Amino acid sequence: MEQADVDIEEELGLLDAVLGRFEALRAAGPEKLGVRVGSVSGWSVEQHLYHIALATDLAFRNVRALATRKGRLIVEEGELRADAVDVLVNRVTKRGAAEAPRMVRPDDEVDPELLTLELGRMREGLEGLRGIRGEIHSAPHWIPHQILGPLGAAHWLRFATMHAAHHLAIVDDVLDAS
Repeated sequence: MEQADVDIEEELGLLDAVLGRFEALRAAGPEKLGVRVGSVSGWSVEQHLYHIALATDLAFRNVRALATRKGRLIVEEGELRADAVDVLVNRVTKRGAAEAPRMVRPDDEVDPELLTLELGRMREGLEGLRGIRGEIHSAPHWIPHQILGPLGAAHWLRFATMHAAHHLAIVDDVLDAS
């Protein structure tokens, strides 16, 4: 899978739709946000929202760093691994297959103001990427993902999309089971 295989406009549109859904859930109030169904997930709805806001912000930073060629995590040499291709092409991640890194793991209680702030940053980050969409495809370098290995800018964008959708599906299952 090459970076050119990723449709930047499609990814931005999917992210916009997912973000709209998260914003609607955020606006639904504490009754929905606090829902937790242990048989589906150890996290509440708001913990999933907070996690995805933090993780997406990091992915967006990696896309921007690669597109602008400015960042400490950039490596010049890299190659997409077969397992990463499988995940990115099929847009499938197994539930519970990986533990969230500490920096994007939500606290037991999520501060509603922080959640609002992080979702706003996610929206700003998405709009910022629209302004550099042309540079995303041509970015020549890599930033390693802790599980998938080296990813290019367009791969990081795809990862952000599929990761957000993954957590939205979990949120839907939590709400359906409650």
